Amino acid sequence: MKKVFKKITALAAALMMVPVMTVSAAPPIDLGSVWDPHEEISNRFPGLTDNEKGIVYELTYLHTDVGSDEAYVEYLLPDIQYVCQNWGRYSDEKVLVAYSVVFAGVGRDLCVSIGADAAELDALIAKLGGSVGTPVASQAASAPVWRQDGNGWWIENPDGSYLIDQWYQSPASGLWYYMGPDGYMLTNTTTPDGCTVDADGVWVQ
Repeated sequence: MKKVFKKITALAAALMMVPVMTVSAAPPIDLGSVWDPHEEISNRFPGLTDNEKGIVYELTYLHTDVGSDEAYVEYLLPDIQYVCQNWGRYSDEKVLVAYSVVFAGVGRDLCVSIGADAAELDALIAKLGGSVGTPVASQAASAPVWRQDGNGWWIENPDGSYLIDQWYQSPASGLWYYMGPDGYMLTNTTTPDGCTVDADGVWVQ
């Protein structure tokens, strides 16, 4: 089974703690109260692959060991971000992101905004007993969202229009991006008002 877990020293959990679709904000099972945790996870989440169930077990063990949602997210934040940003390169590891949304309070919409496929993530969330129809998620549907095609990224409004020649601040990260005259995010350049944006489109302050 592939591993994507690594210990980190620099902690930035605040970036991810945007509750959107939290179901329990606690490990799915009490490892100390069941005879066979692997079997319990298998019975509780029959829709997962064997590898996904193994990852859920490891995440449950870690979640229980660190003792809080905040510590769990601090520990795994880089891995959550990396899997989201490289979504197409992973398969079983995607359950790490879904687990973090359902059981640790990580923001589902933020995960989608940085690369997770919404449909795939929602399917995994459902397999873990989460709901994709919570009130907060419904409210998020009325907010601008990131879109991407072969030409780049843009911000789409709920009415289908998009931002042109203006700055956009991500409500999740607080970072600023500039949408050019064709609507696409500018990268590695100077904006019309004289600011610099890097290769990720982020304003270099």
